[in-house]
Amino acid sequence: MRKFLSGILSLLLLMGLLPAAYAEEPALGVTYEIFVASFQDSDGDGIGDLQGIIDRLDYLQSLGVRQIWLMPIHPSPSYHKYDVLDYYAVDPSYGTLDDFDRLTAACKERGIRVILDLVLNHSSSSHPWFLAACDDKFFSRTGKTTDWYVFYPEEGNARHKISGCSWWYEGQFGSHMPDFNLDSESLRAEFAKIITFWQSHGVGGFRLDAVTSYYTGANASTADFLRFVCETAKANDPDCYLVGEAWTDEATILTLYESGIDSLFNFPASDSTGRFVKAALAGKSSTVASAQADWNARIRAVSPASVDAPFVSNHDMARARGMLRSKVPNEKAAALLYLLMPGVPTVYYGEELGMSGSGSDENKRLPMVWSSDAATQCKAPAAADQAQRLTDGVAEQDSDPDSLLNWYRQLIALRNLAPELTRGEMTALDGGNDAICAYTVTDAGSTVAIISNVSQKDTLTVSLDVLRGAELLGGIGGAAFADGTANLPPLSGIIVRLP
Repeated sequence: MRKFLSGILSLLLLMGLLPAAYAEEPALGVTYEIFVASFQDSDGDGIGDLQGIIDRLDYLQSLGVRQIWLMPIHPSPSYHKYDVLDYYAVDPSYGTLDDFDRLTAACKERGIRVILDLVLNHSSSSHPWFLAACDDKFFSRTGKTTDWYVFYPEEGNARHKISGCSWWYEGQFGSHMPDFNLDSESLRAEFAKIITFWQSHGVGGFRLDAVTSYYTGANASTADFLRFVCETAKANDPDCYLVGEAWTDEATILTLYESGIDSLFNFPASDSTGRFVKAALAGKSSTVASAQADWNARIRAVSPASVDAPFVSNHDMARARGMLRSKVPNEKAAALLYLLMPGVPTVYYGEELGMSGSGSDENKRLPMVWSSDAATQCKAPAAADQAQRLTDGVAEQDSDPDSLLNWYRQLIALRNLAPELTRGEMTALDGGNDAICAYTVTDAGSTVAIISNVSQKDTLTVSLDVLRGAELLGGIGGAAFADGTANLPPLSGIIVRLP
């Protein structure tokens, strides 16, 4: 594998596609996921675009996020763009490659890295590669892309017939998304070119879509392919951050961490059944600290350089607002927990406002609410059948010190005071009350302690030996710290650095 990868990179260097060096990437922190079409329209067609994101960089910087993850931006026949037509281009509805270059440059000026959604499991059935491969099968010949897809001479599960001949192709997500043959060395060489191309245009990381479908049920093969992708990206840019979507159980996720990937999203802790939402609703968070500490230790045991990627909801899930019963205190409690966890947390756009959305995927990707004036918003996806329940958008919440938006801003700013939270080792503490989530995080010889109170009614005091002599870095919700004792009103927290 390493010899194969070295050969690919040498070829790219000779072709002039591999830059000699990359600028150092901004430090990792909180990621902000954006569905471009629903974020900000800049040209009046009702569709969000890259220039719209540039126009909203002041807002993103005010949140304190360190990465923006763009859902797929490539040409595609679908609204979601997970069925790609051209991996080297930007969908015209989103803008141009020049727009993308301006976006990455503007982000780097602000200390924000751009993470691109990379779909390597499948392409569009209208992609020229697939059309050529089908023609080759029809005419019983071998062409450049013939082995880039998975073909069978008989019917079977998730197999779709090529019209006019007795060949079927695999498409786990439907006939419109034919699966790639990831064992093809020439296809892997093409993927290496794609990765290098986007890195040369300022991309600082990749979100890898649907990794458990790479080799369904064959985790060792999936981990091997992930290793190839990671080694390719990091050979170009050692600071490149890669995070994978593995919507599966803990045991499988840990197996995939054997690839050395930076992060895999923590799906078991997310959604309405995950520990962050359940703890927020119950007002009991002591077990969250122990569970997360255990999870982080298990990741570290498999891949010492990898870190967790906690989140509550994303573009495939019902919005966090619904999970948290449309009550701002519940939403604040969940954020208080997951945004201060070690690793690289992700906020789904509009979560910081309390946007709604459930049912069909289109409903989960409704337009960003910039204000109560609907004229400031993009058009909703055509198949959406729910209206947005949130009325107060950024404009209204911006001036309200108690708004959910300003809570997110304060939390992320608090987190940014403790760089140990990105790659540090977590140890749970006993805070003496079920409502207290307490733990330390140590990195490079420096240790911080995080003490949070998710109760919505009780003021609690936490005094621990480990806190004696600690320095207060910051707090939220009126929390105070003196002489080794934290005084925590309902929904509050502190970060201190230990001596």
